[in-house]
Amino acid sequence: MLEKRNHAVVVVNNGKEALAALENERFDLVLMDMQMPEMDGFVATALLREKEKGTGKHQPVVAMTALAMNGDREKCISAGMDGYLSKPIRPQELDAVLDRFVDEKSKGSLEKDQAAHANGAIDVAQLLERIDDDRALLGELFELFRADYPGSFNAAERALSAEDAEALQRIAHSLKGALSNLSAATASAIAAELEVQGKEKNLSQSRVTLDRLNAEIQKVLSALESLSCTAAQ
Repeated sequence: MLEKRNHAVVVVNNGKEALAALENERFDLVLMDMQMPEMDGFVATALLREKEKGTGKHQPVVAMTALAMNGDREKCISAGMDGYLSKPIRPQELDAVLDRFVDEKSKGSLEKDQAAHANGAIDVAQLLERIDDDRALLGELFELFRADYPGSFNAAERALSAEDAEALQRIAHSLKGALSNLSAATASAIAAELEVQGKEKNLSQSRVTLDRLNAEIQKVLSALESLSCTAAQ
C-alpha cells in the first residue's frame, strides 16, 4: 500500500531491528507494529522516546495493532505514539496518516527550499545534490560556518586595518573555498576578488569588497538557515 503511494519502505522483523534502523537512517514516519517478537512496539517506542530526551528530536511513530479493543488508542498514545492505525489497514485511514506526517513535512521542506532559492545566495539544487539531501548534515555545516565566520570576518578587519595584505589574502582564500563548498557562488566570487587584492597588495578597494562580502554572506546564512534541519526543529 505504501509503495503504491510512491513511498520508500524499510521492513524490519521486531522492535530491536526497528531501533537499530533508526540509529542508522532518518525516516519520515515509523509504522510500529505493537505485536512483534523479541521486543514489541510498546517497548521499542518507550526506548526510542528515552533516547530522544534532551536532543530536541522527535521521530513520528504511528501504532499498528490488530487488537482493536476499547482503550487501545489511548494506550498507544500514552506509550509515546503519535497516532494509531488498526488492522486491517483501511486505505482512507492510511492516507490520513500520511497526509499528516509525511505530506505536510514534504510541503514544508519544499517551501523552505523555495525560500532559499528566492534568496539567490546559494544554488539550492547543487548544494542538496552535493550532500545527498541530508538536512541533518546541512544543519551541521550551517552551524559550523555560522560559528566560524565572525572570527574570519574580524581577522579580515584586523588585517585590513594593519594593511597586512598577506593575511587578508589567506583569510579570503579560506572563505572562498568554504563558500564554494556551500554552493554560494556570488559570495565565493567576492571572496576571490578580496584574495586577488591581497595577493597584489592593492588594498585601496578592499574595504568596499569586504563590506560587499559581509552583506552577501548574511544572505548565505539566511538561505542556509531556511534549508537546514536546525531551522525546522
